[in-house]
Amino acid sequence: MLETLDGPAVRLWARACLAALGRAREELDALNVFPVPDADTGTNLFLTFESACEGLDALDPGAEAEAGEAGAAAALGALAAGALKGAHGNSGVILSQLLRGLADEVGAAIRDGQPTGPRVLAAALADAAELAWQAVAVPVEGTMLTVARAAADAACAVVDGTSLPGDWTLEPTFAAVAEAARDAAEAALALTPSQLPVLGQAGVVDAGGRGVCILLDVLAALLGGYDPTRAVRVGRVRVPPRVVSAMSNGAARTEPVASPSFEVLYMLETSEPQLAQLRTTLEELCEQGDGDSLVIAGGDGAYRVHIHVDQPGPAIEAGIRLGKPYDLRVTALANCSVETLSGTASDGELIGAHSAEPQPAGHTAAAPHYRAAPGRAVLAAAPGPGIAELFAEAGAIPLACPSGRPPNSAQLSRAIADAGVEEIIILVNDPDGLAAASAAAEQVHRGSSGARVAVVPSKAVVQGIAAVAVHEPGRRFDADIVAMTAAAGATRHAALQVAVEDAWTMAGVCHAGDVLGFIEGDVALIRSTLLEAALAVVDRMVSAGGEMVTLVTGDGLDEAAGGPDGTRLDAAELVEAVRARVHATRPEMDVVAYEGGQGGWPLLIGVE
Repeated sequence: MLETLDGPAVRLWARACLAALGRAREELDALNVFPVPDADTGTNLFLTFESACEGLDALDPGAEAEAGEAGAAAALGALAAGALKGAHGNSGVILSQLLRGLADEVGAAIRDGQPTGPRVLAAALADAAELAWQAVAVPVEGTMLTVARAAADAACAVVDGTSLPGDWTLEPTFAAVAEAARDAAEAALALTPSQLPVLGQAGVVDAGGRGVCILLDVLAALLGGYDPTRAVRVGRVRVPPRVVSAMSNGAARTEPVASPSFEVLYMLETSEPQLAQLRTTLEELCEQGDGDSLVIAGGDGAYRVHIHVDQPGPAIEAGIRLGKPYDLRVTALANCSVETLSGTASDGELIGAHSAEPQPAGHTAAAPHYRAAPGRAVLAAAPGPGIAELFAEAGAIPLACPSGRPPNSAQLSRAIADAGVEEIIILVNDPDGLAAASAAAEQVHRGSSGARVAVVPSKAVVQGIAAVAVHEPGRRFDADIVAMTAAAGATRHAALQVAVEDAWTMAGVCHAGDVLGFIEGDVALIRSTLLEAALAVVDRMVSAGGEMVTLVTGDGLDEAAGGPDGTRLDAAELVEAVRARVHATRPEMDVVAYEGGQGGWPLLIGVE
């Protein structure tokens, strides 16, 4: 069980949060009706946290590896800086400030010589909630601010002893603090429709608040000893019956939401006195009815300014006069009305997908600005040079995968713009890349390029290979998507990986140097050599039938492969051994092999 926060724990939490926000992106977008019903809160939170993780990835490994606690402060600081740099929308700017509060409190505790235990975690949650509240010019109850504050209050109550059963002298655990924060946040989220009328009228909970709950769900799972990547379920959010009753008795009607025409977002280098002047100037602009949703986040001379206005000029000019603005984004907001439910679900659930039908904004900050030319392109993530050559030969545009990770949304957006054609098909070939691809596609759809973007849900390289094999540029776009998706889905996938440390897996305990056989993303078996693992995996895969086996060898396979008697095998010999095994039981099946050159995965296997 975790006793102090450290860099690896922060990294694990961050990556699991990004994956959870990616899975929940569409749900959160559907819930979004405040402050503007433009259905982008989920996308903004995901893109902001993706930028936060990029900041973490850029962190000097030595800084994160410092004596655990210092590593935690460095990792949280990198997350906060990355989020501030890439903040999207009102919710993204607030999220960056929440992360800054966590980083500031943990850093202060380390400087004071305090152990970064449960008490510091509670204080960090409280500081995060307070900083986020201060960043918003006109805080509103029933939003992510309310949810974050409720979580912080509950966490502090645990460490103060006011909510611990029995002996209050016991030191609270990380799990107790995180679980109290999570439970309080969920309770506060359920009450948001009764606090903010527009939510009650639309029959939804607050989208940003739901995002906060997701981050705390992951935190509670991690600190409680559970798998944080499986902590969040995406779907419906339950609310108390009394809130549902109040909404049912209220006005189930359509009300226009008067909102400014533009969102202005920019980074600003300035001093604290000048920042105070800027805040006063922009607050006066809002008080005069010319703007709203003012949020200023950041610190140490670098700030992110967010505001909704009818005329972008005055807000931008104020930044120029009082500092050095950069990374300026001006987004046209949609003119939306909130469609409210004529009734509510009988089981007391608020359903985001059926609560509102907002019109999309004219364009968003991250949308590529270009005009697409006729044509079709396939963008395929290629984690190895051989895989890149294979995709290029098939007519696709290969995309590099730095550090073995799939391209992020910004890289995909650039690749879409570089392709410059009207029809784009994306193959990320990794389940962790699907959310980023969907977010990038959403940004293009909101833009003015005229391009159509579709994401084929390929979760492995072998599925991507199967998809490009049936790609036909002369076919109708929709028909091509259906054919490629069907080919990818019909390809069962497996992979081999060498364990770097002892660990528990779904197949039992593995030790450093053991070979793990993954089938459909889960560890299915453990063997002592690559040859044994490859043969065992293939036996299981072909037992279900199929017509062809695809093998993709990785970088370093020659050094890792070996037979049961300790003899070494090169990649070609391993492939031939697998081919012979397949033909011994399934002589009708074809076996094809490619040199992929991917790192970390000595062998990829597909059966279709």
